[in-house]
Amino acid sequence: MSIFRQLRWKLTLSYTIVTVSAFLVVLLIMGGVLLPRIFLPNHYFDPPELVELLREDSAPLWSHILSQSPVDTELIRLLFKESDATITSSDFLRIGSMQFSVKTLAVLNALVIGTNRTLLGKSHDYYLPNSVIGQPFDTHQIQGLEEPLNAALAGETDANRLYSIFKPNNRLLLALPIFHVGGDEVNRVVGVVVVILDPLPTQADIPSHILKIAGRSLLVFLLGVGIMGAIFGVFFSHGLTTRFKRISATTDLWSAGDFSRYIEDTVGDEITQFTQRLNSMAKQLQSLLRRRQDMAISEERNRLARDLHDSAKQQALAASFELGTALTLYEGDPQGAKKHLVEAEALVDAVRRELTNLVDELRPQAMGDQDFSETLKEHAMDWSQRSGIEVDVMIEGYDEISLEAQEALFRIAQEALANVARHSSANSVTVSLEYEINTVTMIIKDDGCGFDISTPHGGIGLASMRERAEALGGCFTLESAADQGTRIVVTLPLAE
Repeated sequence: MSIFRQLRWKLTLSYTIVTVSAFLVVLLIMGGVLLPRIFLPNHYFDPPELVELLREDSAPLWSHILSQSPVDTELIRLLFKESDATITSSDFLRIGSMQFSVKTLAVLNALVIGTNRTLLGKSHDYYLPNSVIGQPFDTHQIQGLEEPLNAALAGETDANRLYSIFKPNNRLLLALPIFHVGGDEVNRVVGVVVVILDPLPTQADIPSHILKIAGRSLLVFLLGVGIMGAIFGVFFSHGLTTRFKRISATTDLWSAGDFSRYIEDTVGDEITQFTQRLNSMAKQLQSLLRRRQDMAISEERNRLARDLHDSAKQQALAASFELGTALTLYEGDPQGAKKHLVEAEALVDAVRRELTNLVDELRPQAMGDQDFSETLKEHAMDWSQRSGIEVDVMIEGYDEISLEAQEALFRIAQEALANVARHSSANSVTVSLEYEINTVTMIIKDDGCGFDISTPHGGIGLASMRERAEALGGCFTLESAADQGTRIVVTLPLAE
Protein backbone atom coordinates (compact mmCIF):
# COMPACT_ATOMS: atom_id res chain seq x y z
CA MET A 1 0.00 0.00 0.00
CA SER A 2 1.26 3.48 -0.86
CA ILE A 3 0.44 4.79 2.63
CA PHE A 4 3.16 2.58 4.13
CA ARG A 5 5.77 4.30 1.95
CA GLN A 6 5.58 7.27 4.26
CA LEU A 7 8.05 7.36 7.12
CA ARG A 8 5.36 7.71 9.79
CA TRP A 9 3.47 4.61 8.73
CA LYS A 10 6.63 2.62 8.11
CA LEU A 11 7.64 3.28 11.71
CA THR A 12 4.14 2.47 12.98
CA LEU A 13 4.10 -0.84 11.10
CA SER A 14 7.60 -1.75 12.28
CA TYR A 15 6.76 -0.99 15.94
CA THR A 16 3.59 -3.07 15.68
CA ILE A 17 5.45 -6.05 14.20
CA VAL A 18 8.26 -5.79 16.75
CA THR A 19 5.81 -5.54 19.67
CA VAL A 20 3.75 -8.52 18.51
CA SER A 21 6.88 -10.58 17.86
CA ALA A 22 8.36 -9.71 21.25
CA PHE A 23 5.20 -10.76 23.09
CA LEU A 24 5.00 -13.98 21.12
CA VAL A 25 8.58 -14.77 22.10
CA VAL A 26 7.77 -13.99 25.73
CA LEU A 27 4.71 -16.23 25.53
CA LEU A 28 6.71 -19.13 24.15
CA ILE A 29 9.49 -18.65 26.70
CA MET A 30 7.05 -18.53 29.61
CA GLY A 31 5.27 -21.57 28.27
CA GLY A 32 8.56 -23.41 27.89
CA VAL A 33 9.62 -22.50 31.43
CA LEU A 34 6.32 -23.01 33.27
CA LEU A 35 4.78 -26.00 31.56
CA PRO A 36 7.62 -28.42 32.34
CA ARG A 37 7.36 -27.42 36.00
CA ILE A 38 3.60 -27.84 36.33
CA PHE A 39 3.17 -30.98 34.24
CA LEU A 40 3.31 -34.30 35.99
CA PRO A 41 6.72 -35.94 35.58
CA ASN A 42 6.82 -39.17 33.65
CA HIS A 43 7.73 -41.44 36.60
CA TYR A 44 4.49 -40.51 38.39
CA PHE A 45 2.71 -42.56 35.80
CA ASP A 46 4.08 -45.77 37.12
CA PRO A 47 0.79 -47.13 38.62
CA PRO A 48 2.41 -49.16 41.46
CA GLU A 49 4.37 -46.11 42.56
CA LEU A 50 1.20 -44.03 42.40
CA VAL A 51 -0.60 -46.58 44.61
CA GLU A 52 2.18 -46.38 47.18
CA LEU A 53 2.13 -42.58 47.02
CA LEU A 54 -1.61 -42.42 47.68
CA ARG A 55 -1.27 -44.98 50.46
CA GLU A 56 1.35 -42.88 52.23
CA ASP A 57 -0.45 -39.57 51.74
CA SER A 58 -4.11 -40.39 52.36
CA ALA A 59 -4.43 -43.84 53.96
CA PRO A 60 -4.09 -42.65 57.60
CA LEU A 61 -6.91 -40.13 57.19
CA TRP A 62 -9.24 -42.60 55.48
CA SER A 63 -8.35 -45.28 57.99
CA HIS A 64 -9.45 -43.04 60.82
CA ILE A 65 -12.72 -42.13 59.09
CA LEU A 66 -13.68 -45.65 57.98
CA SER A 67 -12.75 -47.27 61.34
CA GLN A 68 -15.64 -45.41 62.98
CA SER A 69 -18.97 -47.12 63.50
CA PRO A 70 -21.12 -45.99 61.92
CA VAL A 71 -19.13 -44.31 59.16
CA ASP A 72 -19.78 -40.56 58.95
CA THR A 73 -20.86 -40.17 55.32
CA GLU A 74 -21.43 -36.44 55.78
CA LEU A 75 -17.80 -36.04 56.77
CA ILE A 76 -16.78 -37.92 53.62
CA ARG A 77 -18.96 -35.63 51.53
CA LEU A 78 -17.38 -32.51 53.08
CA LEU A 79 -13.93 -33.97 52.62
CA PHE A 80 -14.52 -34.54 48.93
CA LYS A 81 -16.03 -31.06 48.58
CA GLU A 82 -13.08 -29.20 50.07
CA SER A 83 -10.34 -31.23 48.41
CA ASP A 84 -8.92 -30.65 44.96
CA ALA A 85 -7.05 -32.92 42.60
CA THR A 86 -3.71 -31.10 42.77
CA ILE A 87 -0.95 -33.15 41.15
CA THR A 88 1.87 -30.57 41.17
CA SER A 89 2.23 -27.01 42.47
CA SER A 90 5.03 -24.53 41.62
CA ASP A 91 5.80 -20.99 42.83
CA PHE A 92 7.31 -19.11 39.90
CA LEU A 93 7.12 -15.37 40.72
CA ARG A 94 7.15 -13.24 43.86
CA ILE A 95 6.59 -9.46 43.89
CA GLY A 96 6.78 -8.06 47.40
CA SER A 97 4.14 -9.83 49.43
CA MET A 98 2.43 -11.28 46.36
CA GLN A 99 3.25 -14.86 45.41
CA PHE A 100 2.25 -16.25 42.02
CA SER A 101 1.97 -20.00 41.66
CA VAL A 102 0.61 -22.54 39.19
CA LYS A 103 -0.93 -25.95 39.75
CA THR A 104 -1.57 -29.07 37.74
CA LEU A 105 -5.14 -30.20 38.47
CA ALA A 106 -6.08 -33.68 37.34
CA VAL A 107 -9.53 -34.76 36.22
CA LEU A 108 -10.08 -37.10 39.18
CA ASN A 109 -13.07 -39.06 40.42
CA ALA A 110 -13.06 -40.86 43.77
CA LEU A 111 -15.40 -43.37 45.43
CA VAL A 112 -15.45 -44.75 48.96
CA ILE A 113 -16.85 -48.31 49.18
CA GLY A 114 -17.43 -50.20 52.40
CA THR A 115 -16.52 -53.81 53.03
CA ASN A 116 -20.10 -54.85 52.25
CA ARG A 117 -19.83 -53.06 48.88
CA THR A 118 -21.95 -50.17 50.09
CA LEU A 119 -21.27 -46.77 48.51
CA LEU A 120 -20.13 -44.47 51.35
CA GLY A 121 -19.13 -41.40 49.28
CA LYS A 122 -18.31 -40.06 45.83
CA SER A 123 -16.49 -36.96 44.64
CA HIS A 124 -18.89 -36.04 41.79
CA ASP A 125 -22.61 -36.64 41.53
CA TYR A 126 -22.56 -36.45 37.76
CA TYR A 127 -20.13 -39.35 37.46
CA LEU A 128 -22.49 -41.95 38.98
CA PRO A 129 -25.86 -40.22 38.96
CA ASN A 130 -27.81 -43.43 39.68
CA SER A 131 -25.78 -44.47 42.71
CA VAL A 132 -27.07 -43.50 46.15
CA ILE A 133 -24.93 -43.06 49.23
CA GLY A 134 -25.61 -45.88 51.74
CA GLN A 135 -26.89 -48.27 49.06
CA PRO A 136 -25.09 -51.29 47.57
CA PHE A 137 -22.82 -50.28 44.70
CA ASP A 138 -22.92 -52.06 41.34
CA THR A 139 -19.28 -52.45 40.31
CA HIS A 140 -20.23 -53.14 36.71
CA GLN A 141 -21.01 -49.43 36.27
CA ILE A 142 -17.26 -48.78 36.00
CA GLN A 143 -15.18 -50.67 33.52
CA GLY A 144 -12.18 -52.48 35.01
CA LEU A 145 -13.22 -51.96 38.67
CA GLU A 146 -14.19 -55.50 39.61
CA GLU A 147 -10.76 -57.11 39.82
CA PRO A 148 -8.86 -54.34 41.72
CA LEU A 149 -11.85 -53.88 44.10
CA ASN A 150 -11.96 -57.57 44.97
CA ALA A 151 -8.21 -57.57 45.61
CA ALA A 152 -8.48 -54.48 47.84
CA LEU A 153 -11.40 -55.92 49.85
CA ALA A 154 -9.36 -59.08 50.34
CA GLY A 155 -6.60 -56.98 51.95
CA GLU A 156 -4.17 -57.27 49.04
CA THR A 157 -1.05 -55.10 49.53
CA ASP A 158 0.68 -55.86 46.23
CA ALA A 159 0.32 -52.61 44.26
CA ASN A 160 0.51 -54.45 40.93
CA ARG A 161 -2.92 -56.02 41.63
CA LEU A 162 -4.64 -52.84 42.80
CA TYR A 163 -4.91 -50.92 39.51
CA SER A 164 -6.20 -51.31 35.99
CA ILE A 165 -5.91 -49.25 32.79
CA PHE A 166 -8.96 -49.30 30.60
CA LYS A 167 -9.74 -48.09 27.12
CA PRO A 168 -10.54 -46.10 25.09
CA ASN A 169 -9.01 -43.13 26.93
CA ASN A 170 -6.33 -45.03 28.85
CA ARG A 171 -7.78 -43.91 32.16
CA LEU A 172 -6.14 -45.25 35.30
CA LEU A 173 -8.19 -46.89 38.06
CA LEU A 174 -6.68 -47.47 41.52
CA ALA A 175 -8.30 -49.40 44.40
CA LEU A 176 -6.64 -48.48 47.69
CA PRO A 177 -7.48 -50.81 50.67
CA ILE A 178 -7.98 -48.98 53.96
CA PHE A 179 -7.02 -50.93 57.09
CA HIS A 180 -8.32 -50.59 60.66
CA VAL A 181 -6.43 -48.22 63.00
CA GLY A 182 -5.17 -49.51 66.40
CA GLY A 183 -6.18 -52.54 68.49
CA ASP A 184 -5.75 -56.10 67.47
CA GLU A 185 -7.42 -55.66 64.09
CA VAL A 186 -4.67 -53.72 62.33
CA ASN A 187 -4.84 -55.84 59.18
CA ARG A 188 -8.63 -55.79 58.94
CA VAL A 189 -9.96 -53.96 55.84
CA VAL A 190 -12.52 -51.28 56.75
CA GLY A 191 -13.12 -49.94 53.25
CA VAL A 192 -11.72 -49.18 49.81
CA VAL A 193 -11.00 -45.82 48.21
CA VAL A 194 -11.33 -46.02 44.43
CA VAL A 195 -9.56 -43.34 42.39
CA ILE A 196 -10.28 -42.94 38.66
CA LEU A 197 -7.65 -40.72 37.03
CA ASP A 198 -7.96 -39.40 33.50
CA PRO A 199 -4.76 -39.34 31.41
CA LEU A 200 -2.32 -36.66 32.61
CA PRO A 201 0.03 -34.72 30.35
CA THR A 202 3.66 -35.69 30.35
CA GLN A 203 6.80 -33.80 29.41
CA ALA A 204 6.51 -35.23 25.91
CA ASP A 205 3.18 -33.42 25.57
CA ILE A 206 4.65 -29.96 26.32
CA PRO A 207 5.09 -28.75 22.69
CA SER A 208 1.54 -29.66 21.71
CA HIS A 209 0.13 -28.02 24.83
CA ILE A 210 2.16 -24.86 24.19
CA LEU A 211 0.78 -24.69 20.66
CA LYS A 212 -2.73 -25.34 21.93
CA ILE A 213 -2.54 -22.59 24.54
CA ALA A 214 -0.94 -20.16 22.08
CA GLY A 215 -3.45 -21.00 19.37
CA ARG A 216 -6.48 -20.43 21.57
CA SER A 217 -5.27 -17.07 22.83
CA LEU A 218 -3.53 -15.96 19.64
CA LEU A 219 -6.35 -13.91 18.09
CA VAL A 220 -7.22 -11.89 21.18
CA PHE A 221 -3.57 -11.65 22.14
CA LEU A 222 -2.43 -10.37 18.74
CA LEU A 223 -5.33 -7.94 18.53
CA GLY A 224 -4.52 -6.37 21.89
CA VAL A 225 -0.78 -6.31 21.38
CA GLY A 226 -1.17 -5.04 17.80
CA ILE A 227 -3.35 -2.13 18.93
CA MET A 228 -0.89 -1.31 21.68
CA GLY A 229 2.07 -1.43 19.27
CA ALA A 230 0.21 0.68 16.70
CA ILE A 231 -0.66 3.35 19.28
CA PHE A 232 2.94 3.47 20.44
CA GLY A 233 4.19 3.60 16.85
CA VAL A 234 1.83 6.44 15.87
CA PHE A 235 2.74 8.40 18.99
CA PHE A 236 6.49 7.99 18.54
CA SER A 237 6.51 8.51 14.77
CA HIS A 238 4.37 11.65 15.11
CA GLY A 239 7.11 13.36 17.08
CA LEU A 240 9.73 12.13 14.63
CA THR A 241 7.88 13.30 11.53
CA THR A 242 7.17 16.66 13.20
CA ARG A 243 10.89 17.16 13.70
CA PHE A 244 11.60 16.26 10.07
CA LYS A 245 8.87 18.66 8.88
CA ARG A 246 10.51 21.42 10.93
CA ILE A 247 13.84 20.62 9.30
CA SER A 248 12.24 20.59 5.84
CA ALA A 249 10.47 23.93 6.36
CA THR A 250 13.68 25.63 7.50
CA THR A 251 15.78 24.21 4.65
CA ASP A 252 13.12 25.44 2.19
CA LEU A 253 13.69 28.95 3.54
CA TRP A 254 17.43 28.49 3.09
CA SER A 255 16.96 27.39 -0.51
CA ALA A 256 15.03 30.64 -1.10
CA GLY A 257 17.94 32.63 0.33
CA ASP A 258 16.37 33.36 3.71
CA PHE A 259 18.83 32.54 6.49
CA SER A 260 16.94 34.42 9.22
CA ARG A 261 15.83 31.15 10.86
CA TYR A 262 17.71 28.09 12.02
CA ILE A 263 16.50 24.63 13.00
CA GLU A 264 15.52 24.38 16.66
CA ASP A 265 15.82 20.86 18.09
CA THR A 266 16.76 20.25 21.73
CA VAL A 267 16.01 16.52 22.08
CA GLY A 268 19.69 15.62 22.16
CA ASP A 269 19.71 12.53 19.93
CA GLU A 270 21.33 11.86 16.56
CA ILE A 271 18.74 14.00 14.75
CA THR A 272 19.70 16.92 16.98
CA GLN A 273 23.34 16.42 16.03
CA PHE A 274 22.27 16.33 12.38
CA THR A 275 20.32 19.60 12.73
CA GLN A 276 23.30 21.24 14.44
CA ARG A 277 25.46 20.31 11.48
CA LEU A 278 22.81 21.68 9.11
CA ASN A 279 22.73 24.94 11.08
CA SER A 280 26.51 25.14 10.91
CA MET A 281 26.38 24.47 7.17
CA ALA A 282 23.73 27.19 6.73
CA LYS A 283 25.88 29.72 8.60
CA GLN A 284 28.89 28.84 6.47
CA LEU A 285 26.79 29.04 3.32
CA GLN A 286 25.41 32.42 4.39
CA SER A 287 28.93 33.67 5.03
CA LEU A 288 30.06 32.28 1.67
CA LEU A 289 27.18 33.99 -0.14
CA ARG A 290 28.01 37.29 1.54
CA ARG A 291 31.65 37.00 0.54
CA ARG A 292 30.66 36.04 -2.98
CA GLN A 293 28.28 38.98 -3.14
CA ASP A 294 31.01 41.30 -1.90
CA MET A 295 33.39 39.85 -4.48
CA ALA A 296 30.78 40.25 -7.23
CA ILE A 297 30.23 43.87 -6.25
CA SER A 298 33.97 44.45 -6.17
CA GLU A 299 34.45 42.80 -9.57
CA GLU A 300 31.57 44.79 -11.03
CA ARG A 301 33.09 48.00 -9.70
CA ASN A 302 36.44 47.03 -11.20
CA ARG A 303 34.77 46.27 -14.52
CA LEU A 304 33.00 49.62 -14.53
CA ALA A 305 36.26 51.32 -13.62
CA ARG A 306 38.04 49.59 -16.51
CA ASP A 307 35.24 50.40 -18.93
CA LEU A 308 35.22 54.04 -17.87
CA HIS A 309 39.02 54.19 -18.02
CA ASP A 310 39.29 52.50 -21.41
CA SER A 311 36.46 54.36 -23.12
CA ALA A 312 34.80 57.33 -21.48
CA LYS A 313 37.89 58.61 -19.67
CA GLN A 314 40.12 58.39 -22.76
CA GLN A 315 37.50 60.03 -24.93
CA ALA A 316 36.94 62.76 -22.35
CA LEU A 317 40.72 63.31 -22.17
CA ALA A 318 40.90 63.56 -25.95
CA ALA A 319 37.98 66.01 -25.92
CA SER A 320 39.84 68.04 -23.28
CA PHE A 321 42.94 68.19 -25.53
CA GLU A 322 40.82 69.30 -28.49
CA LEU A 323 39.17 72.02 -26.40
CA GLY A 324 42.58 73.21 -25.17
CA THR A 325 43.90 73.36 -28.69
CA ALA A 326 40.76 75.26 -29.80
CA LEU A 327 41.29 77.84 -27.04
CA THR A 328 44.88 78.31 -28.14
CA LEU A 329 43.90 78.86 -31.81
CA TYR A 330 40.76 80.87 -31.08
CA GLU A 331 42.42 84.32 -31.38
CA GLY A 332 44.76 83.69 -34.28
CA ASP A 333 43.06 80.94 -36.32
CA PRO A 334 39.28 80.76 -35.74
CA GLN A 335 38.74 78.24 -38.54
CA GLY A 336 41.35 75.91 -37.09
CA ALA A 337 39.83 76.32 -33.64
CA LYS A 338 36.40 75.44 -35.08
CA LYS A 339 37.71 72.14 -36.45
CA HIS A 340 39.03 71.21 -33.02
CA LEU A 341 35.71 72.22 -31.41
CA VAL A 342 33.82 69.96 -33.85
CA GLU A 343 36.14 67.08 -33.01
CA ALA A 344 35.68 67.76 -29.28
CA GLU A 345 31.90 67.73 -29.77
CA ALA A 346 32.09 64.29 -31.42
CA LEU A 347 34.27 63.00 -28.60
CA VAL A 348 31.84 64.33 -25.95
CA ASP A 349 28.94 62.71 -27.82
CA ALA A 350 30.85 59.41 -27.80
CA VAL A 351 31.37 59.80 -24.04
CA ARG A 352 27.63 60.39 -23.64
CA ARG A 353 26.78 57.23 -25.60
CA GLU A 354 29.26 55.17 -23.61
CA LEU A 355 27.87 56.43 -20.31
CA THR A 356 24.32 55.71 -21.54
CA ASN A 357 25.32 52.13 -22.34
CA LEU A 358 26.83 51.71 -18.89
CA VAL A 359 23.72 53.14 -17.23
CA ASP A 360 21.51 50.78 -19.23
CA GLU A 361 23.58 47.83 -18.08
CA LEU A 362 23.22 48.86 -14.47
CA ARG A 363 19.52 49.71 -14.59
CA PRO A 364 17.24 46.69 -13.86
CA GLN A 365 14.99 45.78 -16.73
CA ALA A 366 11.28 45.26 -15.95
CA MET A 367 10.31 41.73 -16.97
CA GLY A 368 6.78 40.49 -17.34
CA ASP A 369 5.20 43.78 -18.46
CA GLN A 370 5.25 42.64 -22.08
CA ASP A 371 6.29 39.70 -24.20
CA PHE A 372 9.97 38.88 -23.75
CA SER A 373 10.55 38.76 -27.49
CA GLU A 374 9.33 42.37 -27.80
CA THR A 375 11.46 43.43 -24.83
CA LEU A 376 14.57 41.94 -26.44
CA LYS A 377 13.73 43.51 -29.81
CA GLU A 378 13.22 46.98 -28.29
CA HIS A 379 16.52 46.79 -26.42
CA ALA A 380 18.37 45.73 -29.58
CA MET A 381 16.86 48.63 -31.56
CA ASP A 382 17.73 51.16 -28.85
CA TRP A 383 21.26 49.80 -28.74
CA SER A 384 21.53 50.05 -32.53
CA GLN A 385 20.51 53.73 -32.46
CA ARG A 386 23.05 54.55 -29.74
CA SER A 387 25.93 52.54 -31.20
CA GLY A 388 25.29 53.19 -34.87
CA ILE A 389 25.63 49.47 -35.62
CA GLU A 390 22.96 47.82 -37.71
CA VAL A 391 21.05 45.05 -35.92
CA ASP A 392 18.72 42.37 -37.27
CA VAL A 393 16.38 40.63 -34.77
CA MET A 394 14.71 37.31 -35.71
CA ILE A 395 12.12 35.50 -33.56
CA GLU A 396 11.04 31.92 -34.37
CA GLY A 397 8.13 30.36 -32.47
CA TYR A 398 6.71 31.30 -29.10
CA ASP A 399 6.44 29.76 -25.66
CA GLU A 400 6.24 30.82 -22.02
CA ILE A 401 9.57 31.03 -20.23
CA SER A 402 10.25 31.74 -16.58
CA LEU A 403 11.18 35.16 -15.24
CA GLU A 404 14.58 33.78 -14.23
CA ALA A 405 15.23 32.65 -17.82
CA GLN A 406 14.05 36.02 -19.19
CA GLU A 407 16.37 37.88 -16.82
CA ALA A 408 19.34 35.66 -17.73
CA LEU A 409 18.81 35.96 -21.51
CA PHE A 410 18.34 39.72 -21.31
CA ARG A 411 21.50 40.29 -19.26
CA ILE A 412 23.51 38.05 -21.59
CA ALA A 413 22.21 39.98 -24.59
CA GLN A 414 23.09 43.30 -22.86
CA GLU A 415 26.64 42.15 -22.14
CA ALA A 416 27.15 40.68 -25.61
CA LEU A 417 25.91 43.80 -27.44
CA ALA A 418 27.99 46.06 -25.17
CA ASN A 419 31.07 44.00 -26.04
CA VAL A 420 30.24 44.31 -29.74
CA ALA A 421 30.03 48.11 -29.43
CA ARG A 422 33.29 48.40 -27.47
CA HIS A 423 35.59 45.84 -29.02
CA SER A 424 34.39 44.30 -32.29
CA SER A 425 34.38 47.24 -34.80
CA ALA A 426 31.42 45.44 -36.36
CA ASN A 427 29.07 46.90 -38.97
CA SER A 428 26.10 44.62 -38.27
CA VAL A 429 24.80 42.22 -35.64
CA THR A 430 22.22 39.43 -35.87
CA VAL A 431 20.14 38.53 -32.78
CA SER A 432 17.91 35.45 -33.08
CA LEU A 433 15.57 33.83 -30.54
CA GLU A 434 14.35 30.29 -31.32
CA TYR A 435 11.66 28.52 -29.25
CA GLU A 436 11.82 24.73 -29.47
CA ILE A 437 9.87 21.94 -27.70
CA ASN A 438 11.75 22.00 -24.40
CA THR A 439 14.36 24.73 -24.87
CA VAL A 440 14.84 28.31 -25.99
CA THR A 441 18.02 29.33 -27.83
CA MET A 442 19.43 32.85 -28.30
CA ILE A 443 22.19 33.46 -30.88
CA ILE A 444 24.12 36.75 -31.17
CA LYS A 445 26.52 37.02 -34.16
CA ASP A 446 28.55 39.99 -35.38
CA ASP A 447 30.80 40.60 -38.40
CA GLY A 448 33.55 42.30 -36.39
CA CYS A 449 37.24 41.68 -35.96
CA GLY A 450 36.82 38.73 -33.63
CA PHE A 451 39.47 37.52 -31.18
CA ASP A 452 41.41 34.46 -30.08
CA ILE A 453 39.23 32.71 -27.49
CA SER A 454 42.22 30.70 -26.20
CA THR A 455 43.93 33.90 -25.02
CA PRO A 456 43.06 34.91 -21.41
CA HIS A 457 41.09 38.13 -21.05
CA GLY A 458 40.97 40.39 -18.02
CA GLY A 459 37.25 41.11 -18.12
CA ILE A 460 34.50 39.13 -16.38
CA GLY A 461 31.77 39.63 -18.98
CA LEU A 462 32.17 36.28 -20.75
CA ALA A 463 32.46 34.37 -17.47
CA SER A 464 29.37 36.15 -16.14
CA MET A 465 27.36 35.15 -19.22
CA ARG A 466 28.44 31.53 -18.88
CA GLU A 467 27.55 31.46 -15.17
CA ARG A 468 24.07 32.89 -15.82
CA ALA A 469 23.32 30.20 -18.39
CA GLU A 470 24.69 27.26 -16.40
CA ALA A 471 22.95 28.40 -13.19
CA LEU A 472 19.60 27.68 -14.90
CA GLY A 473 20.67 24.31 -16.29
CA GLY A 474 21.53 25.70 -19.73
CA CYS A 475 24.70 25.89 -21.81
CA PHE A 476 26.83 28.71 -23.20
CA THR A 477 28.93 28.47 -26.35
CA LEU A 478 31.41 31.04 -27.68
CA GLU A 479 32.87 30.93 -31.21
CA SER A 480 35.32 33.52 -32.50
CA ALA A 481 38.50 33.94 -34.53
CA ALA A 482 40.53 36.86 -35.86
CA ASP A 483 38.69 38.70 -38.68
CA GLN A 484 35.89 36.11 -38.51
CA GLY A 485 33.51 37.85 -36.11
CA THR A 486 32.05 36.40 -32.90
CA ARG A 487 29.10 34.06 -32.36
CA ILE A 488 27.48 33.46 -28.95
CA VAL A 489 24.90 30.66 -28.45
CA VAL A 490 22.84 30.37 -25.23
CA THR A 491 20.39 27.47 -24.71
CA LEU A 492 18.08 27.33 -21.66
CA PRO A 493 15.39 24.78 -20.69
CA LEU A 494 11.82 26.05 -20.83
CA ALA A 495 10.86 24.40 -17.53
CA GLU A 496 11.60 26.44 -14.41
